[in-house]
Amino acid sequence: MQAIINWLGGGVIRQFTGPLLDAYKAKLAAQNDEQRLAAEMDIARIEAARDIAVAEAGRAWSATAVGRWLIVVPFGIWWAAIYLVQLINPWFGLHLVVIAVPPDIMEMANILVPAIVIADAGALVGRRIAAR
Repeated sequence: MQAIINWLGGGVIRQFTGPLLDAYKAKLAAQNDEQRLAAEMDIARIEAARDIAVAEAGRAWSATAVGRWLIVVPFGIWWAAIYLVQLINPWFGLHLVVIAVPPDIMEMANILVPAIVIADAGALVGRRIAAR
């Protein structure tokens, strides 16, 4: 689990900081005004992308917010039901069953849940970078 968190966090952080650091290095190494201006434009573009990620995270009807309610929450409830049934059945001698998620829904969830988690992590990193 720690490796996944490090991978997600590191990838998201590098999404903003890596190119931004490279652009600042290019600006410092610029030999003329044209190179310096190109580096400043790259810096402005990267900072704008970061600001958009922060703004998107704060919107109630963003794709991430809607996806969280329509995909992540129901999927989480389904997984919780599986664990709950596994605990309750032996304790009370019941034979409750949680119906499996249809393959098409499972395939979609395998793509969308990590995408939403990565988007949330990116927004968090964007907010932290913007706060500095």
